[in-house]
Amino acid sequence: MPETAAKPVTVIASFHLRPEAVDDVLPVVAACIRESRKESTNRLYTCRQDSQDPLHFVFIEQWESLAAQQEHERKPHFLALKEAFSTGVAGPLDVTFLHDTDRLP
Repeated sequence: MPETAAKPVTVIASFHLRPEAVDDVLPVVAACIRESRKESTNRLYTCRQDSQDPLHFVFIEQWESLAAQQEHERKPHFLALKEAFSTGVAGPLDVTFLHDTDRLP
């Protein structure tokens, strides 16, 4: 496993919902947030709505490690979110994985 796999990882995932899917997808997002926060390796899990575009949402997550984040993706609440996104999201998700660096304070 690469050295970064044992370090905390932050995930930023940006997506746009289809207008007709908002009422179906947001409850699934809310359920995923609630359950993800219960995972012992989760440090932060939230989703925010763009103040300029009501169909644009951004997940901000932090996990103890990349392995912890990958384990999260196998949980029932994440799989339900993935299923809801399969028809409710307009276009691909934009996902970025970030890690700390000792070069920045």
